[in-house]
Amino acid sequence: MTFEEIYNTMKDYFEQRDFGDFGQGVYSYEFDVTGQGEGKFYIEVRDGSLDMQPFDYKNSLCSLTVDSGSLRRIISRSLSPVEAYSSGRLAIRGDVSAAFRLADALEMAM
Repeated sequence: MTFEEIYNTMKDYFEQRDFGDFGQGVYSYEFDVTGQGEGKFYIEVRDGSLDMQPFDYKNSLCSLTVDSGSLRRIISRSLSPVEAYSSGRLAIRGDVSAAFRLADALEMAM
């Protein structure tokens, strides 16, 4: 997959989710995809509304680094974010609890 395909898949995935429970405030996450289709994108949830862009986000709450294959497995639910994190396939820099809050909001926690 190319980065554009990964980005569009992730954008479709995120846009189908409800971020209303995040409440007031700004929550920002940078994704650094490695391997085939590498690149960076971020999501920002501001007062329950999602914005996603194919750029760096320098002051994010956390940065998540994951290879494209593991990211696809997480989205398809064949790999849980907790398993990916504990096995080293998902690296989190910054606020780890914010990363798992995102996983919970996306109903990815298994």
